[in-house]
Amino acid sequence: MYISLNWIKDFVPLKKGIDPRTLGELITVHTAEVEGYTDLADRFKHIVVGKIESIASHPNADKLTVTQTKVGSKTHQIVCGADNIYEGMYAPVALPGAQVKWHGEGDLVELKPAKLRGVKSEGMLCAGEEIGLENKEDRIYDLKGLDVKPGMPLADVFKKNDIVFEIDNKSLTHRPDLWGHYGMAREIAAITDNTLNKLKPDVHIPTKGESPAIEVKDYTLCPRYCGLIINNITVEESPQWLQDRLLAVGYRPISNIVDITNYVMAELGQPLHAFDKNFIKEGIVVRRAKKKEKITTLDGQKRELDDTMLVIADHKKPVAIAGVMGGENSEINDETTSIIIESANFNPESIRTTSTKLGLRTEAVQRFEKSLDPILAETALQRTAELILQVCPDANIAGPMTDKKKLSLEEIIIPLNTEKVSSKIGAPITQKECIDILTSLEFTVKKVSDKRLEVKVPSFRATKDIDIEDDLVEEIVRIYGYDKVKATLPDLPITPPMANVERSRKHYARSLLSYGFGLSEIYTYSFYGKQELDNCLMNDDHHLQLENYLSHDQTHLRTTLVPNLLKNIAENLRFYPSVRVYEVGRTYKENGNYFPNEEKWIAGAVALSPDDEKKAFLEIKSIATTFMERFSRYPVTVKKTKTVPPYAHPSRIGGLFVHGKELGRIFEVHPQVLAHWNIEGPVAFFELNFTQLAGIEEPLLQYEPLPKFPGLEIDVSVVIDAKKTVADVAKEIQKADKKLIKTISLFDIYEGEHIEKGKKALAYRILLQADDRTLTDEEMASIQQKIFKNLKGIGGVIRGA
Repeated sequence: MYISLNWIKDFVPLKKGIDPRTLGELITVHTAEVEGYTDLADRFKHIVVGKIESIASHPNADKLTVTQTKVGSKTHQIVCGADNIYEGMYAPVALPGAQVKWHGEGDLVELKPAKLRGVKSEGMLCAGEEIGLENKEDRIYDLKGLDVKPGMPLADVFKKNDIVFEIDNKSLTHRPDLWGHYGMAREIAAITDNTLNKLKPDVHIPTKGESPAIEVKDYTLCPRYCGLIINNITVEESPQWLQDRLLAVGYRPISNIVDITNYVMAELGQPLHAFDKNFIKEGIVVRRAKKKEKITTLDGQKRELDDTMLVIADHKKPVAIAGVMGGENSEINDETTSIIIESANFNPESIRTTSTKLGLRTEAVQRFEKSLDPILAETALQRTAELILQVCPDANIAGPMTDKKKLSLEEIIIPLNTEKVSSKIGAPITQKECIDILTSLEFTVKKVSDKRLEVKVPSFRATKDIDIEDDLVEEIVRIYGYDKVKATLPDLPITPPMANVERSRKHYARSLLSYGFGLSEIYTYSFYGKQELDNCLMNDDHHLQLENYLSHDQTHLRTTLVPNLLKNIAENLRFYPSVRVYEVGRTYKENGNYFPNEEKWIAGAVALSPDDEKKAFLEIKSIATTFMERFSRYPVTVKKTKTVPPYAHPSRIGGLFVHGKELGRIFEVHPQVLAHWNIEGPVAFFELNFTQLAGIEEPLLQYEPLPKFPGLEIDVSVVIDAKKTVADVAKEIQKADKKLIKTISLFDIYEGEHIEKGKKALAYRILLQADDRTLTDEEMASIQQKIFKNLKGIGGVIRGA
């Protein structure tokens, strides 16, 4: 939200010594975060009013003229190519150092003295579009009729000497009273110890005459609806001061009536709407929409409504979506002469739900959904009428205001113990200081005793904001100043929280995968869509589907991390030859109970180029098994899995087992899935149930002395049927001597030239070692022969024997 300092000064006489930076810091510390500020005058530095005193032909160009232009006490020679200049004309002059856009296009360029066709030019006579003025004519801007003199800064002429603060909307979520300049002015007055000039609309609303016929059919969704008829208006461009105010805070001027409703919203925080009275048939009806009722809104979009939404209608048609946007069929136009001004209070939950369903966020929605003060509706209507009569002198109010309401305006009175205030804040604050602070924020304070106060909450803070004593303590301390409260440790025993084992184990897992294996961690949404499911050959089974999803790729809660990882890999492979990524995240599976089955999983992937077809699976196997052994400190075995997900290659998949329990799987991605994602090279995955993996108790580590006697290593290479697993072959090797064979390590797999089709060559390194002696060559040879015999027994051929 944007706040104009000049607008604030209408209500708060700020001291001259306070600069924008200091004021922004004060607002941030005491009220709401100021993200930054803009000095509008900076855009007009070195741009002033000039008076053309003489015009002469350019000696070297037919279409150029040479002017002598008075700027203050000096006269500048300026070459110009426009045909609408004349002697005595007042026009904007950009002097050297000014920032301009040539013909209103491109980036800003700093103006420098130059020679144009051999004639020196000491500035530039400007069109409006070249210096950021709203006049879009490609001609020199004529300042005729304005109160100007040569040398006057252009920022002063067009009231651009303003500071605009940008307030973070998130810091105003709980403060509906701050969504307008008047509410911010109230805060700034309290922060800076100034007096607030109260807003009191100066308008006379007659007690007799024509009033709008209004019927409210649902007071739950519309507790208050005010309407007023104003006749004999003229729809035209707003006066410059009104346009300047709106432009400063980000509103586009449209017409005087629409601009005034936006002006009052920016000033008071109360959205309003103006209907062309001639389009309203038989009066206004505030009702729920009919099922599948349609309306074309002011943005030109035809929208279908449902019966949970509130509409403003006449007796024949809907004319606005309440609190969201008006309809085309009743908008103000150049022919409008009579209007009905709406100022209402709507149910905040209803407005937010309607906005979300329609995908339509507006300035009005942002305010109504915060729970506005219902009393503000009448004040805003009076202020709107005042401004319309000021801008349209011939206009007149037709009659009394119609005010339909069913409000619960019970006063909120909160007892406040000032001793507790001091204790809770941790600073010695007196009762008088508490009273002064609360009074400056327009709370009504009654002293009950030296320790107790009764505080009446103003209506603009009574809508889901101030309810209990602690709320008042927060009000006092933020105005008192957090910087005045010394930072001290509480005089209480501090008990450390219970250790979150899963979280610390997750951090350890991330460090292994990122630092140990060089994988990049990514974060994806917990959702995917129907397209992602189809790409991965999955169906809707066991999925929770969102009723109110944000986009078509976020319709289902994920049951696996694989689809989003594949989506990420497909994007990254456009820029990199290989990708190695992993994610730690939750999955959600429908189980027929109130809550889904929620578990934490780790999924990692290696995507390589098409030339490395067989390397991806081996690399992911190495990563997964080594990671699990380091993480759980138990041996991991790869066996045949009973569960083959649809996105996995049916014959290139294995289960990951610890203590005989399957905790995950490794697999290559199904070729059809790769084709769906336009991935050409091989992609291999591991999926691990981290909830179960982290729940494994760490083994009790026992000391084992280093072996006293040296071991012997032998290498064995065997050609065997390709269907035989590595584990099966290792088991046959171990049978040769379970006591002396200490380790069996696979160090090579080969399929290709010189190896028969349907066969593969496996190479193992085997450590032989005894605990009580050094093995002899005869013992080694005996074990080696037994190994050869066992391998031949399962159809193996020993290479190099």
